[in-house]
Amino acid sequence: MSWDKVPVLMSQLAGMKSRDSYATRLLILTGARSQMVRLATWHEFDLKSKVWSLSAERMKMEVPFRIPLADEVINLLEELKACATSKYLFPGRGASGAMHANGVRALLHGLGYVDITRHGFRSTFRDWASECTHFPREVCEMALAHDERNQTESAYSRTDFFDKRSILMNEWARFATRGSVDKISDKGSDL
Repeated sequence: MSWDKVPVLMSQLAGMKSRDSYATRLLILTGARSQMVRLATWHEFDLKSKVWSLSAERMKMEVPFRIPLADEVINLLEELKACATSKYLFPGRGASGAMHANGVRALLHGLGYVDITRHGFRSTFRDWASECTHFPREVCEMALAHDERNQTESAYSRTDFFDKRSILMNEWARFATRGSVDKISDKGSDL
């Protein structure tokens, strides 16, 4: 999906109170992989500190990762928590206890977005970050849990850019939840 279409989709999703609509919103607002969202458990979230902490076992690169949570995400999670009945944010009926892998896709297709993939929202976020903000490339990539530093760079630069990613993700959430692309007026941070 083109980044400029995200606010319209998010507005549609906000009007729905289904498990799959909440999961889709979390997926979009955090830039997380669908597996990360689908299997998310409440103990991974610190709503006061606004952090989603994932263990190495839950990450593609097998390295622990923290995701900063924008206020819009905290509000979404508080709504979900009020009716939580499982250790999973998005419980399901299968053997795993988590929602089905195709829940988000089925929702999108039902809304008429048949050419949109779950994983594609990561690309949508990345395009928006490149075109609408001045954040350095490494911060934008780290927001997607892509650490492209080589072995030497990693030895000297151990940061995960958490504070800068927090600002970036807050800007993304504000943009995505505007409700209309007509309200776009700024070009983001000057970091």
